[in-house]
Amino acid sequence: MKDRIGFIDFLRGFALLGILVVNLPYFSKPMYLVASLGENSTLLDSIASWIVAFFFESKFYVLFSFLFGYGFFIQLENNPETNSRSRYFRRIFGLGILGLLHGIFLFIGDILLSYAILGALLWFLRNRTSSWLFKLSLVCLTVAVFCRIGMSLAEVEFKSQLEANLPRLLEESRKAYLGGFWESNLQRTKDTILSIPFLVFYQWPTVLSMFALGFYAAKNSIFTDWEKTKPGFKKIFPWALVLGILGNLVYTLHSRHILPENPNVFLKILYAISDTFSAPALTFCYVYLLGNYYHSGRSFADRIWFETMGKFSLTCYLGESLVCTWIFCGWGLGYFDQIGSYIVLLLTVPIWIFWGAFSLIWKSNFSLGPMEWILRSWTYWKKIKIV
Repeated sequence: MKDRIGFIDFLRGFALLGILVVNLPYFSKPMYLVASLGENSTLLDSIASWIVAFFFESKFYVLFSFLFGYGFFIQLENNPETNSRSRYFRRIFGLGILGLLHGIFLFIGDILLSYAILGALLWFLRNRTSSWLFKLSLVCLTVAVFCRIGMSLAEVEFKSQLEANLPRLLEESRKAYLGGFWESNLQRTKDTILSIPFLVFYQWPTVLSMFALGFYAAKNSIFTDWEKTKPGFKKIFPWALVLGILGNLVYTLHSRHILPENPNVFLKILYAISDTFSAPALTFCYVYLLGNYYHSGRSFADRIWFETMGKFSLTCYLGESLVCTWIFCGWGLGYFDQIGSYIVLLLTVPIWIFWGAFSLIWKSNFSLGPMEWILRSWTYWKKIKIV
């Protein structure tokens, strides 16, 4: 098997921070309040919510999905031992089980189960040509536009039903998450089930698009020679930056209720198109800027931190959820629905640093993270050496 690409692990470590920023509000308060009109009561909380919307929301699951596709292609291409149907689908099944447990015991917005379901399709894409994969990525983004238009058109009916039941739903959520261990798990299971339509129609088409794009990038060795890749990226960067800034500005103004509520059909279509394409555009800008930074002398001090977190990304992702659940649930510190968006945003830093430090300490003794070891042992159907 070829050596790991350090920049890919670096990007995973960076993505873990962004994912935590987006996920943390869903740990800290009822999911019905996140990005709602009455979510914030102070200017600082509102500003924090705007920062999350503009710089983080929809950008980091896009990045992680791209890296997932890239990483899976490298595994299939460069490691003959894993390039077997039984091992591949056993790994996918194991990932799905971890995602299911994650959604029940830790976080309502689990993405691992979605990755497992959609990742099963990657096996059938492994021998497709680069042009076919790129076209598939564009087709999936087009499907994402129509899915988001459909969700937007159905939004009025959904909002009316939610408003009628909101007091009861909020009370049930607060009581359950501030209750015992099993009460919070039962409520989380209910919330996870309720979030399935959002995951399927809002995230799945974009996730599959990024899987295909990741396969395309890996097949063409995009990140093995940055100096060769950089000129092409540099040409795209100004256009992606304009689209990313303008599109995400519109997204932020709309999603945080600064623009007028209940826009007409034309504006709903415009918002859906903008949202679908501007998030990957800004994500591309992140990758380009980080690529330049990583391949410069300035990054040497930071590489080991980000790369180690990226190498243990499954452990860190689940570990972040464990800490967040402990902070906010009643069986832990019990801060559910008691902290504003501003403090929640600041809280991401110490949690992310904790798991970065954990990764460095763990790496000094073991070659695999604990969750990576479990998944790999399941994949190979034998106990893998962790030292």
